[in-house]
Amino acid sequence: MISLNSPAFLSLNKSTEVGNKVTDADDIQVSNHQQWNHKGGWKNLLNNFRLLIQPIMMLWIIFPWLYILPNSNLLLGLNQLISEINQYQFFFNSG
Repeated sequence: MISLNSPAFLSLNKSTEVGNKVTDADDIQVSNHQQWNHKGGWKNLLNNFRLLIQPIMMLWIIFPWLYILPNSNLLLGLNQLISEINQYQFFFNSG
């Protein structure tokens, strides 16, 4: 199970301060998304997590159509977006 209260996930939220947060100049700020919710609570965190996994879900939904109507620019754009989002590491609870 993924812990939505892990430091890695909470560091994406601008309103949450994490002790040793490391920022890179090349990092994208996913919290700038227009639907990102900066409030606390499990529903808000779940919504933010949904925003992070949404691009890969959309890729798998339209993937069969890309065989029929190939669009390399769309595929490259989705792959770039997914690789940017994959730079964030989530905490998996082992218990």
